[in-house]
Amino acid sequence: MNTSTRPTILRGLGLAGLYALSLGACGGDDVAASATKADTGDDTGSTGDDPGGTGNSGTPTTTVDPDTDTGPGETGDSGEPPIPDDATEESCDAGDQAFVKRLIPLVQGRKPEGMREVLLLVSMIEQLDAAGVDGRAAVVRGLTSGDLYIGRWKQFLWEQLRINRVEVKSNYNCYSQTSGPNGGPELAAYIRDNDANGSDFGQKFTMADVMESALRLDDMSPLYRADMFARMARPLGGANISQEEFEVNARSNFGEIFESTYLGRRSGCLECHNSEESVTYNPNPAFNHFWAIPGKFEAAIYGAAKGRPEAELYAAFRVTGFTTDQGVRAWGMSSCGSFDPGRDGDILGTPGYLGGDLPSGQNLFDIDPLFKSGFTTLAADGLALADNLEVAPDQALAYLTSTNFVNNAWKEMMGYPLTLAHNFPRNAKQREILQGLTEAFVSEDYSLRAVITEIALHPYFNMDSPDVCGSSTPFFMQPVFEPYAITSADPNQRGNGVGDRVQRYSAWVLIESAMRTMWWALPVKQIPANEFNFPAIDFLRDTGVFIKDAQNGFNGVDFNGLLAWENRLAPGSNPGLGGDCTGPLGQACTQYEWIELMLVEAFKADATVREVAAAIKDRLLTEPTIEGETELAVIAGVIGLDPAAKMKAVDGGILEDGARRFAGLLFNTPQFMLSGVPSPDQDPAEIPKFAVAGTDTQALCDHLAPLVLTDKYTWTCDAQGIKVSK
Repeated sequence: MNTSTRPTILRGLGLAGLYALSLGACGGDDVAASATKADTGDDTGSTGDDPGGTGNSGTPTTTVDPDTDTGPGETGDSGEPPIPDDATEESCDAGDQAFVKRLIPLVQGRKPEGMREVLLLVSMIEQLDAAGVDGRAAVVRGLTSGDLYIGRWKQFLWEQLRINRVEVKSNYNCYSQTSGPNGGPELAAYIRDNDANGSDFGQKFTMADVMESALRLDDMSPLYRADMFARMARPLGGANISQEEFEVNARSNFGEIFESTYLGRRSGCLECHNSEESVTYNPNPAFNHFWAIPGKFEAAIYGAAKGRPEAELYAAFRVTGFTTDQGVRAWGMSSCGSFDPGRDGDILGTPGYLGGDLPSGQNLFDIDPLFKSGFTTLAADGLALADNLEVAPDQALAYLTSTNFVNNAWKEMMGYPLTLAHNFPRNAKQREILQGLTEAFVSEDYSLRAVITEIALHPYFNMDSPDVCGSSTPFFMQPVFEPYAITSADPNQRGNGVGDRVQRYSAWVLIESAMRTMWWALPVKQIPANEFNFPAIDFLRDTGVFIKDAQNGFNGVDFNGLLAWENRLAPGSNPGLGGDCTGPLGQACTQYEWIELMLVEAFKADATVREVAAAIKDRLLTEPTIEGETELAVIAGVIGLDPAAKMKAVDGGILEDGARRFAGLLFNTPQFMLSGVPSPDQDPAEIPKFAVAGTDTQALCDHLAPLVLTDKYTWTCDAQGIKVSK
């Protein structure tokens, strides 16, 4: 991106400008850098106490003159400048309304229930703050509980574990079907405390149960251990190949998924980039582009910092002779495969290595104990680094898995990862955040709620436009989201601004937000391998949902995706995605759509067409305010009626069709599709006086207060809001 033209904000847009902007695109994919093959020196490099936390046998990849701080081809001050210190950062918090609006979609996968919910949660924050409690933290912890939170983060975990939604590898009966009353934390706790081989939970359960139980326990380690076995039950198929060729392909497939999904590493990148050295490392912080977390993690796992032959690493994922119809079920897990723990059947005879030499006839039962001990000791004692930064293999496995997980969680919440494509930070601030989140995750026993809370309370989560807070530069944050900003020739643009934080919501959150807003059915999440009726699979694919290994999804915006989104949602009618029904918060599903019920309430209130439009804006954008005559003209053109007309004086069918078109327009605006820039604070007087049952203040308070306040406080709810007391 050309930093001289980077946007600073998308803010304060009137409705007249929304439609034109909705046709544009805003990239949200990873910031990527290619690893370039090069000779980086001795394989036995060591990591010293250098500013970047990385060395390569004492010989930096790039030579720097310590007297001039210049590298090859650079003179004087023409080289890349150092990243600004924390002391130069300016605070620009957007306030509690913006915080709540940003938080709800990312934590619960839905839009706020209009300004009534926003103001209700803001009131809780303010009253808790006045009582000496961190109100924002309490709201985050409250929203990270309940069924909406569980459902939203299940989909995140599906994406992270790369669970196929179609065809044989979907393993439908394992990942989509529950098997018994295992919705509590007990199942995940059992897996955490026991080996996969030789233990039995005592009742039927599937990976669908494990996923929910891990979220209820708030410990992700059992999920990752169980998933290794469940995915092995459905290897890639093959035709017209030998069993040996099949085995090579299957091991490679599972091994590559393991490296990327668990470790956040790729064997092909380690030659140039590993925790001990990199071709982009420089001992001078002003020129260093490689800031690894200290520790010889790859050496502990692969046996060498630069990796080892993939055949040896992937041997641990042996399929032939290990997966069987009659064998051991890991922890007694049903419908997810059974396995032969014996040592026979290794038709390739390749010596295995993962965290050390594996026994002949290696299999996953040799790997699970490493993860179990690594997760246990890491949480209990923290990362144990030797003086030379060596790490025990079991802790290295657990630590890299943890780091990869929190990096993906940060990306889900903030839009951009803390690393480049090789999964290492490019600057010190990225490393600081990544290491801090990992430590919080580990110390809280692999708690997703802890990570979400840390991210939501990070100052960068709720930054406002620089023109609002009067900062000295539009780019007042360190280059965390767009790390290449530091190369700008203009020193005022070497940081990041709020525009660099803008993202499109991840695909599933975006789709589910639209469905829940209108009380439409959610998408079907997965189908059995022998069925082909997957409603709107093209829509899910084009919007960026992970479908299968060959269609792995995206979180950016492209023209085809925008067209698919507009085609389905611009009419404002139910797109028929065929999944679970929706309805008011904490209540049963409704047989009517929100827009139908809203029109009924508006009619009873003798509302105008303008007030109907304001109610739709409030519902979809949390912006009930109508901005003057220009916006009224747009409303009249889209709905096809005079905004000043009373509902009772116009044709009801024309009004409903127009109201749906207006909702469809708003679905296609940046304000609905993008995260990172909330709408301005709204005047409570602009909130429509009528509300659909279940979206009124009393009903919202009855649902939200127990989640946020639990049994620590007493409160009273009424139509005006909430009063909190200790």
